Amino acid sequence: MSHFQAVIFDMDGLMLDTERIALACWDRAARIHGYELDPAIGLGMVGLNTRDCVRWVKQVLGDDFPMEAINVTSRELYHAELDRAMPVKPGLLRLLNWLQAERIPLAVATSTRHEWALKKLNRAGIIDFFHGMVCGDQVSQGKPHPEIFLTAAGRIGVVPAQCVVLEDSDPGVRGATAAGMRVIQVPDVKPPSEEVRGFGHPIVASLRDAQAQLQAWRLPR
Repeated sequence: MSHFQAVIFDMDGLMLDTERIALACWDRAARIHGYELDPAIGLGMVGLNTRDCVRWVKQVLGDDFPMEAINVTSRELYHAELDRAMPVKPGLLRLLNWLQAERIPLAVATSTRHEWALKKLNRAGIIDFFHGMVCGDQVSQGKPHPEIFLTAAGRIGVVPAQCVVLEDSDPGVRGATAAGMRVIQVPDVKPPSEEVRGFGHPIVASLRDAQAQLQAWRLPR
Protein backbone atom coordinates (compact mmCIF):
# COMPACT_ATOMS: atom_id res chain seq x y z
CA MET A 1 0.00 0.00 0.00
CA SER A 2 1.47 3.36 -1.02
CA HIS A 3 -0.48 5.64 1.33
CA PHE A 4 1.18 6.88 4.53
CA GLN A 5 -0.05 8.69 7.62
CA ALA A 6 3.06 10.36 9.10
CA VAL A 7 6.58 11.47 8.22
CA ILE A 8 9.55 11.23 10.58
CA PHE A 9 12.51 13.50 9.83
CA ASP A 10 16.15 13.19 10.74
CA MET A 11 17.65 16.61 11.50
CA ASP A 12 21.38 17.18 10.85
CA GLY A 13 22.34 16.52 7.25
CA LEU A 14 18.70 16.03 6.27
CA MET A 15 16.90 19.24 7.22
CA LEU A 16 19.86 21.29 8.43
CA ASP A 17 23.03 21.62 6.38
CA THR A 18 25.18 21.18 9.47
CA GLU A 19 27.12 17.94 8.97
CA ARG A 20 29.82 19.62 6.87
CA ILE A 21 30.23 22.23 9.59
CA ALA A 22 30.46 19.55 12.29
CA LEU A 23 33.08 17.58 10.37
CA ALA A 24 35.16 20.69 9.72
CA CYS A 25 35.02 21.63 13.41
CA TRP A 26 35.99 18.09 14.45
CA ASP A 27 39.03 18.14 12.14
CA ARG A 28 40.02 21.60 13.34
CA ALA A 29 39.66 20.58 17.00
CA ALA A 30 41.80 17.49 16.43
CA ARG A 31 44.53 19.65 14.87
CA ILE A 32 44.36 22.07 17.81
CA HIS A 33 45.11 19.09 20.05
CA GLY A 34 47.95 17.92 17.83
CA TYR A 35 46.24 15.25 15.73
CA GLU A 36 45.91 15.01 11.95
CA LEU A 37 43.12 12.47 11.44
CA ASP A 38 41.88 10.45 8.51
CA PRO A 39 38.61 12.06 7.26
CA ALA A 40 37.04 8.58 7.37
CA ILE A 41 37.05 8.77 11.18
CA GLY A 42 34.77 11.81 11.18
CA LEU A 43 32.57 10.34 8.47
CA GLY A 44 32.18 7.21 10.58
CA MET A 45 30.39 9.29 13.23
CA VAL A 46 27.71 10.57 10.86
CA GLY A 47 24.25 9.51 12.04
CA LEU A 48 25.43 8.26 15.44
CA ASN A 49 24.64 9.65 18.88
CA THR A 50 27.34 10.96 21.21
CA ARG A 51 27.82 7.67 23.06
CA ASP A 52 28.26 5.70 19.86
CA CYS A 53 30.59 8.34 18.38
CA VAL A 54 32.86 7.94 21.39
CA ARG A 55 32.70 4.14 21.07
CA TRP A 56 33.56 4.34 17.35
CA VAL A 57 36.55 6.65 17.78
CA LYS A 58 37.94 4.68 20.72
CA GLN A 59 37.58 1.51 18.66
CA VAL A 60 39.62 3.03 15.82
CA LEU A 61 42.15 5.14 17.75
CA GLY A 62 42.34 3.39 21.11
CA ASP A 63 41.39 4.25 24.67
CA ASP A 64 44.27 6.72 25.06
CA PHE A 65 42.92 9.06 22.39
CA PRO A 66 41.75 12.31 24.14
CA MET A 67 38.21 12.09 22.81
CA GLU A 68 36.58 14.19 25.53
CA ALA A 69 39.04 17.08 25.24
CA ILE A 70 38.69 17.16 21.45
CA ASN A 71 34.90 16.91 21.73
CA VAL A 72 34.82 19.94 24.04
CA THR A 73 36.88 22.00 21.59
CA SER A 74 34.87 20.74 18.64
CA ARG A 75 31.56 21.67 20.30
CA GLU A 76 32.83 25.17 21.08
CA LEU A 77 33.85 25.69 17.46
CA TYR A 78 30.59 24.18 16.17
CA HIS A 79 28.32 26.25 18.37
CA ALA A 80 30.21 29.40 17.41
CA GLU A 81 29.66 28.59 13.73
CA LEU A 82 25.95 27.93 14.20
CA ASP A 83 25.54 31.13 16.22
CA ARG A 84 26.35 32.90 12.97
CA ALA A 85 23.89 30.93 10.81
CA MET A 86 21.60 27.88 10.90
CA PRO A 87 21.57 26.69 7.29
CA VAL A 88 18.58 24.69 6.06
CA LYS A 89 18.56 22.35 3.10
CA PRO A 90 17.01 23.52 -0.20
CA GLY A 91 13.38 22.52 -0.51
CA LEU A 92 12.82 22.00 3.22
CA LEU A 93 10.31 24.78 3.83
CA ARG A 94 8.34 23.91 0.71
CA LEU A 95 8.18 20.27 1.84
CA LEU A 96 7.14 21.13 5.40
CA ASN A 97 4.45 23.53 4.20
CA TRP A 98 3.05 20.90 1.82
CA LEU A 99 2.92 18.24 4.55
CA GLN A 100 1.26 20.72 6.91
CA ALA A 101 -1.36 21.54 4.26
CA GLU A 102 -1.98 17.80 3.86
CA ARG A 103 -2.49 17.54 7.64
CA ILE A 104 0.17 14.84 7.96
CA PRO A 105 1.66 14.49 11.47
CA LEU A 106 5.41 15.09 11.58
CA ALA A 107 8.09 14.03 14.06
CA VAL A 108 11.84 14.44 14.45
CA ALA A 109 14.13 11.51 15.27
CA THR A 110 17.64 12.88 15.73
CA SER A 111 20.82 11.55 17.31
CA THR A 112 21.52 15.07 18.59
CA ARG A 113 20.96 15.77 22.28
CA HIS A 114 17.54 17.20 23.16
CA GLU A 115 18.72 20.57 24.45
CA TRP A 116 20.74 21.34 21.35
CA ALA A 117 18.13 19.91 18.96
CA LEU A 118 15.55 22.31 20.37
CA LYS A 119 17.92 25.24 19.87
CA LYS A 120 18.68 24.22 16.30
CA LEU A 121 15.05 23.77 15.28
CA ASN A 122 14.06 27.03 16.95
CA ARG A 123 16.89 28.92 15.28
CA ALA A 124 15.93 27.44 11.92
CA GLY A 125 12.33 28.58 12.51
CA ILE A 126 10.82 25.14 11.86
CA ILE A 127 10.03 23.67 15.28
CA ASP A 128 6.32 24.46 15.07
CA PHE A 129 5.87 22.11 12.13
CA PHE A 130 6.52 19.08 14.33
CA HIS A 131 4.16 17.20 16.63
CA GLY A 132 6.80 15.13 18.39
CA MET A 133 10.55 14.79 18.80
CA VAL A 134 12.89 12.08 20.08
CA CYS A 135 16.59 12.79 20.58
CA GLY A 136 19.74 10.79 21.05
CA ASP A 137 19.87 11.28 24.82
CA GLN A 138 16.24 10.16 25.20
CA VAL A 139 16.70 6.56 24.04
CA SER A 140 18.82 3.74 25.42
CA GLN A 141 20.09 2.63 21.99
CA GLY A 142 20.96 4.94 19.10
CA LYS A 143 20.70 4.48 15.37
CA PRO A 144 20.94 1.96 13.69
CA HIS A 145 18.75 0.47 16.43
CA PRO A 146 15.04 1.09 15.67
CA GLU A 147 14.20 2.42 19.16
CA ILE A 148 14.28 6.12 18.25
CA PHE A 149 11.92 5.64 15.30
CA LEU A 150 9.48 3.42 17.18
CA THR A 151 9.42 5.96 20.01
CA ALA A 152 8.79 8.82 17.57
CA ALA A 153 5.89 6.93 15.96
CA GLY A 154 4.41 6.32 19.40
CA ARG A 155 4.62 10.01 20.28
CA ILE A 156 2.50 11.00 17.28
CA GLY A 157 0.18 7.98 17.58
CA VAL A 158 0.88 6.39 14.19
CA VAL A 159 1.73 2.72 13.65
CA PRO A 160 5.25 2.16 12.25
CA ALA A 161 4.05 0.65 8.96
CA GLN A 162 2.23 3.91 8.16
CA CYS A 163 5.31 6.10 8.74
CA VAL A 164 7.79 7.31 6.14
CA VAL A 165 11.24 8.27 7.39
CA LEU A 166 13.45 10.83 5.66
CA GLU A 167 17.13 10.16 6.38
CA ASP A 168 20.52 11.07 5.01
CA SER A 169 22.72 8.48 6.76
CA ASP A 170 23.07 4.72 6.55
CA PRO A 171 22.60 4.22 10.33
CA GLY A 172 19.30 6.10 10.09
CA VAL A 173 18.15 4.05 7.10
CA ARG A 174 19.05 0.83 8.89
CA GLY A 175 17.15 1.87 12.02
CA ALA A 176 14.04 2.99 10.17
CA THR A 177 13.99 -0.19 8.09
CA ALA A 178 14.36 -2.30 11.23
CA ALA A 179 11.39 -0.38 12.68
CA GLY A 180 9.23 -1.53 9.76
CA MET A 181 8.98 1.93 8.19
CA ARG A 182 9.45 3.05 4.62
CA VAL A 183 12.48 5.24 4.00
CA ILE A 184 13.50 7.90 1.52
CA GLN A 185 17.23 8.59 1.71
CA VAL A 186 18.70 11.96 0.80
CA PRO A 187 22.47 11.42 1.11
CA ASP A 188 24.55 14.29 2.45
CA VAL A 189 28.29 14.07 3.22
CA LYS A 190 28.53 10.30 2.81
CA PRO A 191 27.06 8.20 -0.02
CA PRO A 192 25.05 5.10 0.86
CA SER A 193 26.97 1.84 1.11
CA GLU A 194 26.33 -0.88 -1.45
CA GLU A 195 24.65 -2.93 1.25
CA VAL A 196 22.21 -0.14 2.12
CA ARG A 197 21.54 0.55 -1.57
CA GLY A 198 20.45 -3.07 -1.73
CA PHE A 199 17.54 -2.33 0.61
CA GLY A 200 15.69 -1.03 -2.46
CA HIS A 201 14.39 2.20 -0.90
CA PRO A 202 14.24 5.45 -2.89
CA ILE A 203 17.55 7.34 -2.83
CA VAL A 204 17.13 10.89 -4.09
CA ALA A 205 19.33 13.93 -4.61
CA SER A 206 17.35 16.56 -2.69
CA LEU A 207 14.36 17.27 -0.47
CA ARG A 208 12.57 18.49 -3.58
CA ASP A 209 12.92 14.99 -5.01
CA ALA A 210 11.82 13.52 -1.69
CA GLN A 211 8.67 15.64 -1.86
CA ALA A 212 7.97 14.37 -5.37
CA GLN A 213 8.23 10.78 -4.09
CA LEU A 214 5.92 11.51 -1.17
CA GLN A 215 3.41 13.15 -3.49
CA ALA A 216 3.50 10.11 -5.75
CA TRP A 217 2.77 7.87 -2.76
CA ARG A 218 -0.18 10.09 -1.82
CA LEU A 219 -1.86 9.74 -5.20
CA PRO A 220 -4.92 7.42 -5.18
CA ARG A 221 -4.61 4.20 -7.11
